[in-house]
Amino acid sequence: MNRKDVLLEQFLCCQKKSHWFVSFEKAVAGLTPEQANWKKTDSENSIWEIISHLVFWNQRFLNRFNGIAIPRMEGNNDTTFTFLKDLEWQEVLERYNVVMINWYESIENSEDEKFDQYISEESKETWLESLSSITLHNAYHIGQMVTIRKMQGSWDPEQGLS
Repeated sequence: MNRKDVLLEQFLCCQKKSHWFVSFEKAVAGLTPEQANWKKTDSENSIWEIISHLVFWNQRFLNRFNGIAIPRMEGNNDTTFTFLKDLEWQEVLERYNVVMINWYESIENSEDEKFDQYISEESKETWLESLSSITLHNAYHIGQMVTIRKMQGSWDPEQGLS
């Protein structure tokens, strides 16, 4: 297995292939919009907000990976959690899945040398390092979604992680 294959497997596990952790697909299976907006306290993020955050950062880095200019960021990291607040729930899920499919295809179609390139002129991080961090970031937040579902009593242990 080469490094491209490892990255593809990591992105696949984040989206739809449960492995050492539950995939996004299983983490949101059967989730209603009301459950997706639920928060234990106002200082926490809802599942909807977490997905918004993931879409924002994944799309931004995907654009950069594909050589698409990214605009200057308005706001700060906190504002990324409300990025998709005006969409319908199914649209939010679709946005995440489309970004992840596009990531998979972009990595699959890239040349191996791309992984050794720096993500920008200002950064000393290579695409290999960045892509590995992106999948860890996704997995971390998917774990948060499962935890939130457990707190609200909407988690189905059949999806994994009893």
